[in-house]
Amino acid sequence: MLVMARWMQEAGHHVDVVIPTGTPAWQQALDWGLPINPAPSLPAFAKRRHAKQWAKGKQADVVWIRDRCDLAWSGHVAHALGASLVMQQAMQIPRPKKAPWHWVRYRRVDAWVTGLEWLKTECIARTSMDEERCHVLPLPLDERWFTTAAHEKSDARQSLGLHLSEDIFLMGTVGRLDEGKGQRHALHALAQLPIHIHWLFVGNNTLNNSADERSVLLTLARELGVQSRAHFMSGQADVLPVYDALDGFALTSKSETIGTVTLEAMARRVPIIGTDAGGTSEILADNRGVLFAPGDATALANAVLRMSTAPAEKLAVGTNAAFSYVQSCRSNRLVPAWNELIDTLVESRRKA
Repeated sequence: MLVMARWMQEAGHHVDVVIPTGTPAWQQALDWGLPINPAPSLPAFAKRRHAKQWAKGKQADVVWIRDRCDLAWSGHVAHALGASLVMQQAMQIPRPKKAPWHWVRYRRVDAWVTGLEWLKTECIARTSMDEERCHVLPLPLDERWFTTAAHEKSDARQSLGLHLSEDIFLMGTVGRLDEGKGQRHALHALAQLPIHIHWLFVGNNTLNNSADERSVLLTLARELGVQSRAHFMSGQADVLPVYDALDGFALTSKSETIGTVTLEAMARRVPIIGTDAGGTSEILADNRGVLFAPGDATALANAVLRMSTAPAEKLAVGTNAAFSYVQSCRSNRLVPAWNELIDTLVESRRKA
């Protein structure tokens, strides 16, 4: 969301970002020089009068949100400002939202934006949104993923403190350490693979979760006898060298709405294996990657083995297709598309 706010500001729009103070997003917005406003502290059931009071003295053509929990409040704010309401969907809609109060909230949305076709289909099926108000626009990916020169694989590994011989085939996963992210299945797959195949796990335990998944994974690696081939690294401020160090990337989650890490691997031209679930199925379609059934460690191991023995020319077909696909996440493609949508919304409201 902040990437899009920065891009839209660079494109000439006046942008104000409303964020809870003290959060990582707040600090990121400060670092990027975005105009920010503290998110209001609201009562449990914020009413129209609270929204009207907060909106007093403010101006906006579009109120742009990303959390469905903000629909009720933001709908009141947009009405008070005479602005269009845009909802950019970030998560799946697990259950139907068609109760009377849902209908009221979704009626206020002028445009519902999803990153994938399957999310658009889900939104139409599980809410009162109609197809005309639903739009598919990819998630943004910062230009550095495309413009930063790739490190030599050996140099990238050295910079990460990985002292591996040249014959090592290095798989990797990037993201939170969490049972739902499937790192345990990756370890079980690793135990079925030849000893020259190693696996790099980059990430920290899920915040606000009492489970210490890192300890679980370290214990499991010892029990499976792969502790010397499983490498664990804390989350990195800059993960570009991580992707450049890999021979293959694996998205092992039970289901991801839209795996940003998958898009990052695409941008760095790393061959990808992913679970056939959620948004990953659509992202890796048309030979952009290899899919396996969630939780099937043997299928994952077989996919890694095939990847490790595939000719470079065959792998290049997939990485080139993936690189072409992820171009839609760049600013030169996304900003014009968002401009067109916003112009249409503003013009429509002016005519109303």
